[in-house]
Amino acid sequence: MNDDMQILGWDDEVEEGSPFVLLPEGNYPFTITGLEKGIYEKPANRESKIPANCPKATVTLEFITPTGEKSTLTENFYLYKKMQWKINQFFTSIGAPKNPEGKVKMNWGTVLGAKGAASLVVNDYTDRSGNPAQNNRIKDFLEPTQQTAAPGYQAPQQSYQQPPAQTQPPQQNVTPFPQQTAAPQNGAGYNF
Repeated sequence: MNDDMQILGWDDEVEEGSPFVLLPEGNYPFTITGLEKGIYEKPANRESKIPANCPKATVTLEFITPTGEKSTLTENFYLYKKMQWKINQFFTSIGAPKNPEGKVKMNWGTVLGAKGAASLVVNDYTDRSGNPAQNNRIKDFLEPTQQTAAPGYQAPQQSYQQPPAQTQPPQQNVTPFPQQTAAPQNGAGYNF
């Protein structure tokens, strides 16, 4: 679980925290600092383009500028066919090899600590109080050959490991993401 989501006690000491950093549009390296697996629950009384009970991976990415400023973004990956392009971009960015058809094998066990790069944009929105606000959004995850940025940028060292080959047919009627939200302890294989 992401440290930012740790529950505080009523009598705990609290830190000042770091201020929100809005990065200018551009390409930035990232390190993955959090992964949480879950199931998307369709909101009541609201339409949704995402299928009900769809497996969801929430990934926390830390971006660092050449001057040392840090900004953290959270990205949701919904595991259904329409979103394959985004998942493919993400895994390619962190070093997963593509097969001759351009497909990438997902290996969520290698995500924590992986490095890649993404193109960030500045997003204008209205906050809950009705005030104009801005934040960063990920436009695209970049392939290792496209990963360039402002002066001082160094291409990340890739740490992706190909998942083990399946030696037996997949099991039927298995819950894709059990309630366990921690990554596999040994970093190999899948948690589903």
